[in-house]
Amino acid sequence: MNFNFPDNKAIYNSSIQNYQEINGNISFSNINILDPKDNLIQIDGVDYFFTYLDESFSRNKGGNSILLKLYDSQFIDPNDPEYDEPDSILKISKFKKSNSKWIPKNERRFAKEIEALNVCQEKQFQNIIKVFNQGVCRIMNYYTKSYDEYLYYTMEYAEYDLKKYIEENCDIMNLDEKIALCISLCDGLKELYSLNYYHRDIKPDNIFIVNNIWKIGDLGLMAERNKPNEIDKVAEPIGPKGWMSPESMNKYLCEGKKFNFKHNCIIDHQSDIFQLGKVFWYIFQHNAPVGSVKEKDFLIKNSKIYAVIKTMLSHSKKRRFNDIGEVSRLFKIIEAGILRSKAA
Repeated sequence: MNFNFPDNKAIYNSSIQNYQEINGNISFSNINILDPKDNLIQIDGVDYFFTYLDESFSRNKGGNSILLKLYDSQFIDPNDPEYDEPDSILKISKFKKSNSKWIPKNERRFAKEIEALNVCQEKQFQNIIKVFNQGVCRIMNYYTKSYDEYLYYTMEYAEYDLKKYIEENCDIMNLDEKIALCISLCDGLKELYSLNYYHRDIKPDNIFIVNNIWKIGDLGLMAERNKPNEIDKVAEPIGPKGWMSPESMNKYLCEGKKFNFKHNCIIDHQSDIFQLGKVFWYIFQHNAPVGSVKEKDFLIKNSKIYAVIKTMLSHSKKRRFNDIGEVSRLFKIIEAGILRSKAA
């Protein structure tokens, strides 16, 4: 479904802003959420008011995208607006849609993300974020005074991402909840792998809780098993800073070089397992495993949990788990053991 933004809206400073031109001088300002009718768009026949993802901070969270909250206009009084939980989230590519036969890398990645999320939606996967609408939105170019086109999609609203959830609930999360969370994320990866997808961008910011269900989102760097990847460039860093796998760093540092030593530069499902292992470590003790970690570094006194995460974090793929289902199975055994000890 295609739609237009109001003519007084433009992309500026990685955000949707009001703009005006007076005597040839252009100025920008944050949208006024107290005037909802000025922030009105229509998608698939439904009128929505939009606001920033964080009303106190107009700059955008998405690295290569713009994120906005959408509110069904029939539930907002424009004369006395109160914004509670939005109906959905609008995600817009920051990069203009190409009108030529050559499609830029960022546009192709955004299109593949939409395609992958639609397939997950058709399969009714529980642990992958749901999408609703997608298409092209038109936003005024304040230089040319004409519309530019951008790919977009809408998705379900998440109360928290994992980073924010842990920061606000670290003092009340117990071991049972943490283990259940890890199992849910394993299930999400299993869903992706059933479609031969690799995520490649696993980090707390891309994990969300929706109605008490943990879900994986942001498939912007996804790749497909047994399909040539024509988007990645040689030696391009692929993955989230601070959460990258050894082979991701190898690709960045070594790929295409005439080095004597050959290193694994293939980013695949075992790379996702490594990234998820770093996230699991963060879930249990709220920091990141950097360097050669030892059991004494793991503050949760549970050798079985440590052994699973340590294997996930193995530098060599040969020592790492090859199947995320095995990680899930081991966590379920640990979970059952804890339940038995409580019942005894």
